Amino acid sequence: MAQPVFLIIEATPNPSEMEALKAYQSQTPPLAKKYGAIPVANYDVQAVLFGGTQPGVFSVLSFPSRAAIDGLFSDPAYQELIPTRDLGFTDLKFYVVNERL
Repeated sequence: MAQPVFLIIEATPNPSEMEALKAYQSQTPPLAKKYGAIPVANYDVQAVLFGGTQPGVFSVLSFPSRAAIDGLFSDPAYQELIPTRDLGFTDLKFYVVNERL
């Protein structure tokens, strides 16, 4: 059985663009599910102990493969959401990771 691949999202919402944030957040879960995404966890960041600025949240999604993650990001419906996404966050990073065995 193939090991899942995880998408970790580091996000800082833009407080002056809450409508864009809500629109993006309401439309991405069905798209992610289409590619086999399973939400694992959401974390509010309490503090940054060393380096960098404090993001708002970390989210972890499990996907069946790297190809599934690539499919999500290349999906035309997701591509249409990018301008809304970029308004809704002041900082946003995506990390593709897998468990070390």
